[in-house]
Amino acid sequence: MGDMRNALIAAAGLLILIGAPPAAATPPPGADEIDSYPIAQGHYSSPTDFYGVFFKTPDGRACGIGPNGGPVGCDAVPIDAPAGTNQTLVTPGVRATYRFSDNPSFTRDVDVLPEGYRLENWGASCGVGHQGTVTCKTYGQHGFVLASTYAVLW
Repeated sequence: MGDMRNALIAAAGLLILIGAPPAAATPPPGADEIDSYPIAQGHYSSPTDFYGVFFKTPDGRACGIGPNGGPVGCDAVPIDAPAGTNQTLVTPGVRATYRFSDNPSFTRDVDVLPEGYRLENWGASCGVGHQGTVTCKTYGQHGFVLASTYAVLW
């Protein structure tokens, strides 16, 4: 009986390790570059969204920044994202992640955010960098870099 009890305790410990959230990652080098980008001027709001800011990327992806730091995300994932996901998302205090949504959350009829420009909304920001790469962050703690072929989540 003692061997069985020890095996169950060991298995429970392994489950705890496997189920533990990953350690907080740090932003990749260059993620703060968007802070130096000028704020874009254009049509980036939607009459049906209270204080939301939305944009399209030069290659057609749809992204947005909710009020009070988020949620911040894109109705897009890179080609290496887990199967079944269709959004990249970050919320204040939580590491960025991929998720599935039945409906687009960030797609609106708004302007394209040109390369080298950014948008801000109450503690969160997104910018479009080289070759349409999107960098979004909330309160500087968590965010993501999203390209068509890869993403970095922190």
